[in-house]
Amino acid sequence: MKDLLKNKNLKYIFIMIIFFSISFGLWNNFRLLWLEENNLNPSEISRVMSLATFFGAISIIFISLKISMTNIKKLVSTTLIIRIISYLILFIGYQHLSTRLIAILFIFDIASYTVGYLAIYPLITRVIKDDKVYSYKQLATYICQDLGVLIGGLLLGITIGNYIFDYNSFLLITLICLIIALFSLSKVKLTDKVKYNDIKVKNYLKAFKKDKISNFYLLYIFISDISYNCALGMQMLILTNILDISSKSATFYFLLMGIIADIFGILALKKLTPKNDYLTILLKFGPRMLGYSLVFIFPTKEMTLIAITISLFLTTAYENKTDAIYLNRIDTKYQLLFSNIRKLVGSLGNAIGLYLTGILFVFGPKYIFGVAALIGYFQIALALYLVYLKKRYKKIVLN
Repeated sequence: MKDLLKNKNLKYIFIMIIFFSISFGLWNNFRLLWLEENNLNPSEISRVMSLATFFGAISIIFISLKISMTNIKKLVSTTLIIRIISYLILFIGYQHLSTRLIAILFIFDIASYTVGYLAIYPLITRVIKDDKVYSYKQLATYICQDLGVLIGGLLLGITIGNYIFDYNSFLLITLICLIIALFSLSKVKLTDKVKYNDIKVKNYLKAFKKDKISNFYLLYIFISDISYNCALGMQMLILTNILDISSKSATFYFLLMGIIADIFGILALKKLTPKNDYLTILLKFGPRMLGYSLVFIFPTKEMTLIAITISLFLTTAYENKTDAIYLNRIDTKYQLLFSNIRKLVGSLGNAIGLYLTGILFVFGPKYIFGVAALIGYFQIALALYLVYLKKRYKKIVLN
């Protein structure tokens, strides 16, 4: 990694990723509680989040039609600016904004985050393209998101003079991090002379239909995001409202699990990845679905916490086997477009998962995790089939 960071562009991109991820980790951990303090109940929060996620997916369609790899840096910069403006309005209007305006601002927030996040790796491919760089980018993202959670956990309730750090204070810190991220991104100079012509989406989709691996990969992403967000899309509210854990304790729990998951993710990348890809898939998803199933059978608070712990523990592991290989087989000129399609499909899955959680929330963890498990077993089947397809069509690359 040290050798890679000798590249100045890559270094500035990773600095941007650091502050981008700290801001997301801090805000993502507390935004549901921020909404609750603005007088929204769990069902309303679920609707706001699922609606915002859905519109985030819709925005990807327009980006796919208008933006090429040539303008990738400008795209990321624009999304950062939109988020900065949205957060500034939310910060200033704390506890005085209407539910409708909050929903609109969350739509701008999540839509711009979604587009910006998915554009980061295509931006990296303008500099370098490597499976391990993808994993380093993912690990940096997870570690810095955990750092954001740590900042929130340490500051929540702390008083400095007459100022008490609350959920709205974290919105201000998020704003500062995004401004730093935008400044770092401005230092990136893409001097390569390659001209990435606008891709005719119709022509691409026509060719894409023939690529069986990518089609099943997108179906796998859709199903996996429904399952994950059904169980954990509102994890903070599950811990605070259902398991009766304080927000501060829940924050440190998520932080601890994030750190442990990051460490295991690094070990899995370096030492603990089986040579058999089928076994890797079962290690990644099998324990998670078993935990969800046990909550359905034994819907106790203890079993629910165990299932969440197992799921969080495995979050960062084996992404070089479950995602990177399917992304890097796509030609560079199609990277942004394919990433957009991938994120579109994933965002729709997220929205459905969040909506399901809102419906099932009143029935408790038994049905939340039971539905997530039912969907998740289908996800495992798809992941295993993808391994089979990858081995069968090893030499076929979409280009």
